[in-house]
Amino acid sequence: METIAYKCINCGGPLQYSPAKLKFTCEYCRSDFTEAELKAHWGELDENLNREAVEEPETTPENQDDFSENTVIYSCQNCGAEIMAEKTTAATFCIYCHSPVVLTNRLTGHYKPDLVIPFKISEEDAKNKFFEMCRGKKFLPKKFLKNAELDMIKGVYYPYWMVDSLKDGRVDATAKTVHTWHEGDMRITETKTYRVMRAGKIDFKCFPHSALSKEDHNMMKYVNPYDDNEMKDFSMAYLSGFLAEKRDTERETAQPEVDKELVGYAKKIYGETMSQYDSYNIDKIDLKTLKENWKYALMPVWMMTFNYEGKNYLYSMNGQTGKTYGELPCDKGKLALFGVGIFVVLMIIGIILGGYF
Repeated sequence: METIAYKCINCGGPLQYSPAKLKFTCEYCRSDFTEAELKAHWGELDENLNREAVEEPETTPENQDDFSENTVIYSCQNCGAEIMAEKTTAATFCIYCHSPVVLTNRLTGHYKPDLVIPFKISEEDAKNKFFEMCRGKKFLPKKFLKNAELDMIKGVYYPYWMVDSLKDGRVDATAKTVHTWHEGDMRITETKTYRVMRAGKIDFKCFPHSALSKEDHNMMKYVNPYDDNEMKDFSMAYLSGFLAEKRDTERETAQPEVDKELVGYAKKIYGETMSQYDSYNIDKIDLKTLKENWKYALMPVWMMTFNYEGKNYLYSMNGQTGKTYGELPCDKGKLALFGVGIFVVLMIIGIILGGYF
């Protein structure tokens, strides 16, 4: 498989994109370059992206159908080693020389992304965020942080569909107002019921939807939203030094779920215009699409998975905004002692209070 490794202008070493500097940096000679400087020296960085992707050869062992369907072999340009990658991997590292590698066939032609949000949060900041999340968790096992392999935290670009959709809609709703007052000893409640109609256009901009069908699909919802004002035209150079996933979901597959989500948001938007009522219920909504445009984008996520006592845990963080999502293990022994302590305290309080009666 064809690969690309971006080289330092000064020493020829591999370049990586640095979120802390917002530049491309060489770990060998410590040089930093902007995208404009790289283009001025090397020319077009993504010159092969507009061609159609070629079919990837099957270079996998026989009689391993599942293996061959989900993996592919590529060669590192730096050391020549052959490395296996998953079917949706678009950027990775050579496990031998640690050089960043971009797999060009995964991002060409039909699969070329339109947009990218580069990493803005560094690996060090991502690790510190993880410790902040753990700090103060009284039931966190003592051995957990020692066992958690923070070196395994990885920056991954995940694929999203970004949808611009202009809708023309109408809702029919039942709304109520409730007014209560007193007359003498009587409490009177008056409830008025209204039939309410709202209509108007809603212009959704850059609505994000996961372009992955794997388990990571749900995780991607929890690290949203991203600030789409910082989107850039896609360049593979931003992937250097990170992992990246290629989309495996097409628009036709994602459309029903996107439509369902937009209907839900439309109900909320129309509902916000009914604030003069105490309550409302939308009985019917008609939403027509006047214009729609889909773009393919890659978004940054810091990820770490770890195993503790036989259970897998996931920590993820939005690589642009720092929003975190994760589940931490609980020390059952500490939790049991805490429960016993609460029980003893309640018993003592009960005995003391009981002694007064």
